[in-house]
Amino acid sequence: MIRQEHIVCGPPRFDIPNISYGQYILNQLRQAPLRVVQVDAKTGQVLTNYELLEKSILLSKYLEEKGVKVCDTIAISSENILNYFIAVCATIYRGATVTLVNPDYVEDEIKRCCNISHPRIIFVSQKTQDRVSQVIKLLPWNIKLIQLENIIIKNNNNIETVDNIISNINPDNNCDFYHYYEPEKISAPKEQEIVILYSSGTTGLPKGVMLSHYNALTISYTFRSRQFRELHDKSIDLVFLPFYHGYGFAIMMSILTMGTTAVVMKSFSPELFCEAIDKYKVREAVRNRFPSAKIRTGYGMTELSVAICLSDRDSTKSETIGNLTSGICCKVIDPETSKSLMAYETGELCFKGDHVMLGYRDDPEATSQTIDHHGWLHTGDLGYFDHDGDLFIVGRLKELIKYKGYQIAPAEIENILLSHPDVNDAAVIGRYDGTGNQIPVAYVVKKSHSNITSQQLRQFVHDKVSIQKHLRGGVKFIDVIPKSSAGKILRHQLELISKL
Repeated sequence: MIRQEHIVCGPPRFDIPNISYGQYILNQLRQAPLRVVQVDAKTGQVLTNYELLEKSILLSKYLEEKGVKVCDTIAISSENILNYFIAVCATIYRGATVTLVNPDYVEDEIKRCCNISHPRIIFVSQKTQDRVSQVIKLLPWNIKLIQLENIIIKNNNNIETVDNIISNINPDNNCDFYHYYEPEKISAPKEQEIVILYSSGTTGLPKGVMLSHYNALTISYTFRSRQFRELHDKSIDLVFLPFYHGYGFAIMMSILTMGTTAVVMKSFSPELFCEAIDKYKVREAVRNRFPSAKIRTGYGMTELSVAICLSDRDSTKSETIGNLTSGICCKVIDPETSKSLMAYETGELCFKGDHVMLGYRDDPEATSQTIDHHGWLHTGDLGYFDHDGDLFIVGRLKELIKYKGYQIAPAEIENILLSHPDVNDAAVIGRYDGTGNQIPVAYVVKKSHSNITSQQLRQFVHDKVSIQKHLRGGVKFIDVIPKSSAGKILRHQLELISKL
């Protein structure tokens, strides 16, 4: 930990090579081609490094034949399946950008993601194919769909599958072609985006977070560092976080490049979770040492390449989020004056360094509101640091609702409610449900003489958003939404009302 006046920094930055992330993936996978990298928790189907190499390179050749190039975007809308990262790697080899879409998104949410990222191709699953097919009919550019699963759905016979594509690509009659394949060269890894992840940032509707090849390398080096790494060469890890989620994506990319094995769950199921732990002996050493197991707390956000802090294994500070990782600095500022604060003084946490995103795709205004002209990313989180450089979170400036790891933007649900002909005004806040989660609750001003019920409005919202955004806190009717003279919703007043 490095200390400057009013600034805390992690260790010196990692010695990261000046290469594309595609080249890094290839280099790592080639070291142990026979290693099992993924296991399907339900079916037991396995994927070795060699199979991942072979299939991703052949799929990359197909993308090349289709004219996919640097700066193009390819989307994936699917649950966790073995072919998922074959598509991810193939896209990255081409130097194109991969964007990951929540498979639970409804059509309006999918359309918004497409309008942000403008994909040329979307890889879909059986679950998402129909919804995505309906969306692309409404978009003004051509998008090709490819089925990740080896399934053709009726009335969509023109959609190719990944397996069929791979079987029809000629590998140049070279039995060792995977060893000599070279990805597209990236001249500026710090400036070229590699992935777009969706985040509401500090406020507002979901935006496309652009991470660079250098950011991706930083993620992998962070997870390989002594501070973060709980893994070794023979580790078997159960992965149930969704791949489209920033942390799920980071975990999987780290596993691919560290030589460990992931037991992958398509979606979370308590029964399958327990069965997989027993069958594959996931972290058996942890089970044996359970009496002395310790809980570690971390911190990060999509805009900061997912993770930048993790508490020490032997820390006695139960509430700390830990020290900073390499290549990142933190300062705490007064939200009103922007003055840098000293140890133990609470203010907004700001970060600068190798983990900071490139920005929000096609949204310079939102980018400038988040990253200032000195390169500091403003998180909207309130916290402080102590004399040891450990960080602590005490609250949030931002208005996001966090439910089971998902970020819910009140403005998104408010806009849907305001589109209803019986609604005059609306505001959404988060209310704690007793389990540590926040659930959205809506306060609505009905139009005069309206007979709309709270249940009808709940259903109206539920039909237009994915399940994590449902109004679990209900809809409450009030006479007026409290607002400031500038028209800003006074959410703290609504929070007081919600406690009555």
